[in-house]
Amino acid sequence: MRANHRTLPFFLLTALICTGTVASAQQSNKENSPYNRFGIGTLSDNNQNNIRGEGGAATAYSDPFSVNAFNPATYSFLKLTTLEFGVEARSRNILMNDNAVKSSTATFSYFYLGVPLKKYAGLTLGYQPISAMYYKQSDTSMVEGLGNAARSFNGNGNLQYAFIGLSGQYKGFSIGANVGYAFGNRSQSSSLEYVDSIPGAFIRSAKYINKASIGGIYWKGGLMYQGDLNKDQYVNIGLTATLSQSLNMKRDRYDIAATYFQDVSTQTVDSAIDTTAAVAGEKGTLVMPAEYSFGVHYGKWAHWDAGVDFKYSDWSKFRNFGAKDSVANNAWRLSAGGEVTPDPSNHKNYLSQVTYRLGVYYGNDYFYLQNTQLNYWGATIGLSFPFIKERLSTQYARVNTALDIGRRGTTQNGLAREFFVKFSVGIDLNDIWFTKRKYD
Repeated sequence: MRANHRTLPFFLLTALICTGTVASAQQSNKENSPYNRFGIGTLSDNNQNNIRGEGGAATAYSDPFSVNAFNPATYSFLKLTTLEFGVEARSRNILMNDNAVKSSTATFSYFYLGVPLKKYAGLTLGYQPISAMYYKQSDTSMVEGLGNAARSFNGNGNLQYAFIGLSGQYKGFSIGANVGYAFGNRSQSSSLEYVDSIPGAFIRSAKYINKASIGGIYWKGGLMYQGDLNKDQYVNIGLTATLSQSLNMKRDRYDIAATYFQDVSTQTVDSAIDTTAAVAGEKGTLVMPAEYSFGVHYGKWAHWDAGVDFKYSDWSKFRNFGAKDSVANNAWRLSAGGEVTPDPSNHKNYLSQVTYRLGVYYGNDYFYLQNTQLNYWGATIGLSFPFIKERLSTQYARVNTALDIGRRGTTQNGLAREFFVKFSVGIDLNDIWFTKRKYD
């Protein structure tokens, strides 16, 4: 038993390129958002582009030639070995206190290798980001008797997930799980300085630095039922569950204080800098939220599909070194979308083979600030362009694109409203591996 000798080197080379891209891509994330200061930062959309184009309705989505890592029970429905990877570009406009700030970034989205195991099982190796954190903010306020105080907040980091997934089915019912290692790091600092101190006064400024590494076993389970209806139609019902899990953390903390005295007679400034606290290698935990989802999809094989999805996250147990960190007790998201391929067998009209997608979503975010629960909404469109499809060949490939436009937050109660645009591009490569040859 062995793979197709022509495609195996290409698959492996592509996998190595993608793996080597991950570290540098994550470090390039410079999408500035004030909400990234809290919790684990902005949650990443790690769905592949087929699902993104349908508004993220992922729980019951199943494509025999595409990996749905959101629900690991779908792996047993794979028909061909599938390699998928994607990149995305994001732009974010932030409005806060009548000030507008724009930032953007490009980053790696996901990498999946799915392999069907005989007829009723599937295996997937994958990598995906969980969240990203980057913020750089500053403001100035008047402190009576001391002058203007300048405050600054800076942070950078990410949380990622590498996993192996396995699923098996019996009479349309499938069960699966992803098990892997979640890891990342974060660096955060804040400072307070007086920029125009009053002569003759003692002025004290401070800076706080916090650097942490994160790592631990992380898993997710899924269930799926796929039923065939009349006239090549189907219905999918999916469930997923991720229980609250603790990741190990280790951090270094430094508190640095400086005292300044301005002598009125000599117009000189004396200063004394002191490290008031220094803790290295402090151990703790990051308690991740529980998450549950339910979805239904209905469609006709290779022609059209429509689905709805509901996801609920329990953040009440979330803790970052014991702190709740301005996080709400719960969050949820409702998604709906669909796709259509006019005529996949019409090789004379290329546009008839293209898959067209639309979707919408709405939800409550997991941040709770200034006694305000944040919400968000968005709309998506997507296209899949087939290529490398030859007659009498098992090789198949698609370029998948998705555009996501939406809004998050509010300008009420001193908060920020964000308008974002995300554009993602991914490639699916399919082939038959591990087949017995009749002739050698």
